[in-house]
Amino acid sequence: MKNSSLLVALLLSLAIPAFARAADAPAASPYVVLESFVGGAWVAVLPPQKDGPPVRLELRFSWNENKQGVHFDSAWLVGDKRAPYTSGMYAWNAAKKALVTFYTDSSGSLTEGAVMQDGNVLAHEMTLTHKDGSIENVRARLTKLGNDAFTNEISLLKDGAWTRIVDVRYERKS
Repeated sequence: MKNSSLLVALLLSLAIPAFARAADAPAASPYVVLESFVGGAWVAVLPPQKDGPPVRLELRFSWNENKQGVHFDSAWLVGDKRAPYTSGMYAWNAAKKALVTFYTDSSGSLTEGAVMQDGNVLAHEMTLTHKDGSIENVRARLTKLGNDAFTNEISLLKDGAWTRIVDVRYERKS
């Protein structure tokens, strides 16, 4: 009788945690906020420059092969010429319990920081480290405007105040 009571107790101690885990709802993927950006080419048409060719930015998002991050690349399209601009990634940082991003640009600068969802906005709080080692604080806000458009507003911290330097609208082209 004593052995069967021990066996029942052992079985219950093994089974209860499994039932408890099964009852927990699966956690939402931290990448769900990026899903609508993946696929196709996003193009932003910049204001025309006097006597210059048309300038556009092209941005592409894709899943990492292991689905544990989203990769992106952007390029300047000046007339019929293409020049790579940024390459980066969004990833989940479990220690920080936050979605983070980091990317390099064609000048060799590194930008990195946290990303938070605020309604239809992905708010980025980042640090830009230039190739010479100087640092700037950057804020970017990607605001979804439906399935096939978003705006990208970028601000720099100067003299204690945020100054908007970029505000462009991207549309998905393919």
